[in-house]
Amino acid sequence: MTKAGADSARRAIDLLFAFERKPMATVRELSEHVGVPLPSAHRYVAMLKEMGLIEESRHGQYRLTMRVAALGQAARRATSVIDVAQPHMQALSDETHETILLIQPIAGLPVCTHRIEAQQRLRLSFEVGQHLPALRGASPRLLLAGFPEEDRRKYVEDALERGEQPPRSGVEEFLAEVQRDAERGWAVSSAEIDEGVWSAAATIRSEGKPIGTLSAPCPAVRINDDKAGMIIESVRRTAGEISAALGS
Repeated sequence: MTKAGADSARRAIDLLFAFERKPMATVRELSEHVGVPLPSAHRYVAMLKEMGLIEESRHGQYRLTMRVAALGQAARRATSVIDVAQPHMQALSDETHETILLIQPIAGLPVCTHRIEAQQRLRLSFEVGQHLPALRGASPRLLLAGFPEEDRRKYVEDALERGEQPPRSGVEEFLAEVQRDAERGWAVSSAEIDEGVWSAAATIRSEGKPIGTLSAPCPAVRINDDKAGMIIESVRRTAGEISAALGS
């Protein structure tokens, strides 16, 4: 990003933070608060509105949307879960010698919120904050498994309308896999997101409700039946320990 682009992004964020002091404001008021020319403020407001972060209410005033509130709630949940999950994830990585991920739903998408990276030379690396495909992989299936059955198809349809990659197995088979994973609480995937990657995941619950998944993605060249079974069992056990620590 160029310096000009970074400055523009910073100004847009400053404008978003302006709503902390003034919950409803006109573009002119936002312009004066942030100290940017009125045309620039109009441009930032249009961008934030397009992203669903602000909305026009009345008399030319704008306010934050519930999406911002949802992001704040998600951040608070993620922080507490990470604090609890960290030592368990480290122990699981030490046991399996693989990278361990915490995946949580953020704004309707599966997102990596924490990771413990394997120490082996050949390892998989995921960035914290990275979105996973909505319709491919063990963790996205488990997150969708937390939805009521009648809402799962609409989630798939909405994801496809957004341009998400379709499930490799087809929609009907994908929904059948989601139901199977919902009943057992764990899932595996092989080359669904990236070629040469095998992964096991298990559901993490807080007070009985699914809030995320614990995932162990591995290079497929290291996986045989014995190691796959060991990793599945270890991931399931660790997800259960985290869930118990969270009150489930």
